[in-house]
Amino acid sequence: MQKIDINSWNRKKHYDWFSTFTNPTYGMNVRMDVTKLYHYVKNNNQSFFIGMLYLVTKGCNMVDAMRLRIINDEVYLFDVINPSYTVKISDDNYDNVIQDYYDDYNVFYEYTKKIIDETKKQIKTKDDGYNPSDRWDYYYMTCLPWISIEGLTHPIPDERQSQSVPRICWDKFVINNDKVELVLNITVNHMLVDGFHLSMAFNNIQMLLNNVEDELK
Repeated sequence: MQKIDINSWNRKKHYDWFSTFTNPTYGMNVRMDVTKLYHYVKNNNQSFFIGMLYLVTKGCNMVDAMRLRIINDEVYLFDVINPSYTVKISDDNYDNVIQDYYDDYNVFYEYTKKIIDETKKQIKTKDDGYNPSDRWDYYYMTCLPWISIEGLTHPIPDERQSQSVPRICWDKFVINNDKVELVLNITVNHMLVDGFHLSMAFNNIQMLLNNVEDELK
């Protein structure tokens, strides 16, 4: 990771301004076309969730601002951000999973599937907690496959390090004639990410969704 010199940073003014806010986070809810992903995973007997997890992580990683984190009041740019997400376990509760990101989709898919399958077998949540302590190179991700939503808010602590981690969620996909859609929410810290940067992340994800055959081959 690379440390950012805040004093010479071209967005120091925005960083300083939004640092005066108790909660400087904001989010966007965008309807995404996942038609090609839906058909691809169906035809290949694969998990829709894992495919979406991969494409969302890759699309976000393509934007530098989405890889910025605040650690001990310093700003760092990570080379790669990894996915962390929730998995429903046997007692109708859920546990949190933290894993590495692999750019090779086939490696990512098998690695992720193994982790999810193992986590689903848990009888109760692990006792090791979820706080990544001195590691913040993750996106906090989840999905709501049971309902369709129009918007979403996240619980955000009054703590800068955690606030700098984007929260990501998508809902149940809906089939409308020949089109399959879902709502994707991404919530970010305005100290680090402006609307332009967040729009780039959404556009990148949609571009990857439109080119599934090339991205997931």
